[in-house]
Amino acid sequence: MQTSADDRLELALRASNEGIWQWDVEENEVSYSERVLSFLGYSSGEAPNIFMQPDLYLHENDQPQLKQSVKDILRQNGSDLIAVDCRYRRPEGYFSWLRIRGACVRNDEGSVVCIAGSIIDISRRKNAEKALEDERHLLRQLIENIPNNIYFKDKDSKFVMANRATAKKMGLNSPSELLGKSDHDFFDAVHADKSKFDEMQIMETLERQEESLERETWEGEGEEDTWVVTTKIPWLDNKGAVLGIFGVTSDVSDMVNVQIRLSNAAAELKDRNKDYQEELELARKVQQSVMDLTPKSFPRENAKADIIARFSAFYKPDSEMAGDFYEVFPISDTKAGVLICDVMGHGVRAALVVAMLRGLIEKESDSATSPEWFLYGLNDSLVNIFSHAGIQMFATALYLIIDVEEGTLEFATAGHPMPIIVKDGVASKLNSEKIVRGPALGLVPEAPYGADKVQLSSIELIVLFTDGIYEIENADGKEFGVERMLKVLSSKTQKSGSVALDQLLEAAEQHAGTQSFGDDVCMLAIDLEQGVKT
Repeated sequence: MQTSADDRLELALRASNEGIWQWDVEENEVSYSERVLSFLGYSSGEAPNIFMQPDLYLHENDQPQLKQSVKDILRQNGSDLIAVDCRYRRPEGYFSWLRIRGACVRNDEGSVVCIAGSIIDISRRKNAEKALEDERHLLRQLIENIPNNIYFKDKDSKFVMANRATAKKMGLNSPSELLGKSDHDFFDAVHADKSKFDEMQIMETLERQEESLERETWEGEGEEDTWVVTTKIPWLDNKGAVLGIFGVTSDVSDMVNVQIRLSNAAAELKDRNKDYQEELELARKVQQSVMDLTPKSFPRENAKADIIARFSAFYKPDSEMAGDFYEVFPISDTKAGVLICDVMGHGVRAALVVAMLRGLIEKESDSATSPEWFLYGLNDSLVNIFSHAGIQMFATALYLIIDVEEGTLEFATAGHPMPIIVKDGVASKLNSEKIVRGPALGLVPEAPYGADKVQLSSIELIVLFTDGIYEIENADGKEFGVERMLKVLSSKTQKSGSVALDQLLEAAEQHAGTQSFGDDVCMLAIDLEQGVKT
């Protein structure tokens, strides 16, 4: 079956979601297709001539462009085309983005007789572009406020992006001055050649260079050598193709100089370098969250205690950019620190805060034996970072100290739900007569936190969780809730932590009627085996 040219045009316009318009300049009459009328929000016969009255219908910032385009095309022997992207005010009062294209027909004297063209609503594309621009601005703000050197290099080991700290280190006023330069422009040949060789190996093997201690020898007389700890990883595009390398470098010259002067300073250098883990790990973990799903039990090997603490975990992020996480780390062979956090929101911002918190755990290791001071330190660091970056975010957190030798449990919370404990087959929320709850991390400078201590005797199981498990709703909008969690965990038959987590997950899925929770789900169960000599 043959189709006419008009039919083919209509099909093409429908496929591209475009509409057509025509302006009879001599009669001063404008007509729009049905699709354009829907873009404008008017019915046939009511739509205005937006080309003659842009002041009434366009955003003030876009009016000059359309006015000039109309003026140019109406000028005798002027421009033949109109090409404008502008914000149009609909009758409802809100703006939508329109792409306007048109061409004119002129008479023998060069005057315009008619202008016709197409209009398409590009609001979705424009909104997506703005959202992407906002995310990039946020990431840049965070990177620029980190004191470590952060940089990207192309496949020729030339800088394509760097933060201010890197530019300052190289003796430059702006990161833009680094673009197109390589290490050979700043360091002597020995160091620059080795650096380029390492980067070529990283790009070829896709293996990361992690926490490498390097001596930097600079070009020029009188320049003192510097010592740095460097992490470099392959820089890949979204299809896995190599674009270059991404690096984070921390200056540790002072620590290395102390090591040179003192033979026993090696251990001190390693401990002090932990303070830089936040900056070293931040960008690396933006796109992913590394979670240990099988934490080791306590006490650790060769340590003695009457209680064994075994860990089981369930972790299901709602997206690649997760905001929930937990950490189990040794304070001693018989004492474990357990932290569970829920960062506000999702996406790049939440992942960056997760990375910062992971680094801050190392930074606050000296206060890990005191729950209230551990949370105080995390909060104080987050408040400072958010303040410098000019953003408002927060994270709830619960911190426990399990001492299997002394048989005690210490705890403090920063706006996070208290854990569930199971004693004699009965589940209940862990309560305290003391004030152990403080504000979420990152909100209030110098916020106070309280702590309490209970005995581990007769506690069979401890369950830590984030809101993703109990806030899941069924078709009627009712949450799964903590009370249902308590019912699931209450049983005359003692159950292991892994079984308890499986039962909680199964009950939540049955309640919701789906395996998709719409939020990150993070749970950690701690089995306490009493009366065992290790």
